[in-house]
Amino acid sequence: MSNFQKLNNIDHAATKVIARYSDTLGDNTMFSLAFPNEMRALQSCYPLLFFRDKQTERLLPIALQGFEEGENLFLDDSGWQAPVIPMMVQRGPFMLSIEHSGAGQAGQTVVAIDLEHPKVSEAEGEALFLEHGGHSDYLDRVVGLLEAIKTGNDQIESFVDTLTSLDLITPIELKITLDDGVPHQLVGFYSIDDEKLQTLPPDQLTELQRSGCLLPAYMMLASLSQLKGLIARKNARVR
Repeated sequence: MSNFQKLNNIDHAATKVIARYSDTLGDNTMFSLAFPNEMRALQSCYPLLFFRDKQTERLLPIALQGFEEGENLFLDDSGWQAPVIPMMVQRGPFMLSIEHSGAGQAGQTVVAIDLEHPKVSEAEGEALFLEHGGHSDYLDRVVGLLEAIKTGNDQIESFVDTLTSLDLITPIELKITLDDGVPHQLVGFYSIDDEKLQTLPPDQLTELQRSGCLLPAYMMLASLSQLKGLIARKNARVR
C-alpha cells in the first residue's frame, strides 16, 4: 500500500532512494507508460504500442518490456540492460502532487515520495538532501524528470484523441513461437495503422504535424522493428 508524503528536508533528511533496477525493487513490469515527448528515444529499444486502461477505458501508449505479466526482459542480475529507460520507470517512488493551502486558492505543485516503495531506504541509496538541507544533485535530476513526465502526461490525451479521430489506431494481435516451441499470443494491444497514415490527405497530415502528433506517430511505427530484439531476449531466457 502506498504512503505518499510531501517531500521536505526535515522529515526526510535521512531518506535515501536506491537508484538501481531489479525484480525485487518493483521493476518487473511487462510494460511502462510511454509519453510522446520521449518516443524518439524509446523507439530505439522498445516496441511502442497502445493498451486500454481497464479502469478508465482510455487508450494509453506503452513501451513493451515483456510478453507476460511480471516479466521484464530488460532486467538481469546487473540491472537494466538498455541505454534508454522509460521515464515512468526512472521515476521510482516520486510523483508530483497538488497541494491546496485554502479554499478558492490555486494549488501548488510539490514533490511527493512514497515511503512504502521498495526503493526507499535509510540504509543505502542516493541521498535526497545535503547536510544543510539543500537538494542533492540526484534530487535535482528527479525534479527535472518529474517536470518532463508532467509535460508528457499533458500530451497523451491530445495525442490519442487526434489519432483516434483520424481512425489511425487499430487492434494488433502478436503471435510468436519461441525456440523451445512454446507459442505466445499478445492480445488487447493496439498499434498505428501504417497504411492509413501513409495515405492521409495532405491537409490531415499537415494538421498532425502542427499538433505535434506526427513525429511520435512515426516513432511508434518505427519501434515495431524492436519486436525482433524483444523476442531474442525472451529466447535467451528459455534456452
